[in-house]
Amino acid sequence: MSRLLNGIIGAGVGLLVAAIILPIALNTMANATMTNVDATVIVVVTVLMPILAAVGIALRFLPEDIL
Repeated sequence: MSRLLNGIIGAGVGLLVAAIILPIALNTMANATMTNVDATVIVVVTVLMPILAAVGIALRFLPEDIL
């Protein structure tokens, strides 16, 4: 098989998996509550994860020769 055909099949399978999982994940996140969750977990989810996501996104767009 050619590389192009492998890429098309891979993209199709990826989109199919995303189409199946994404609505389930969005529904689960929309209905989630933190009533019985430890305070440390709440801090990690609400404070640390967004900071780490911002750092990761910023590092993605930096030129490689800087690091």
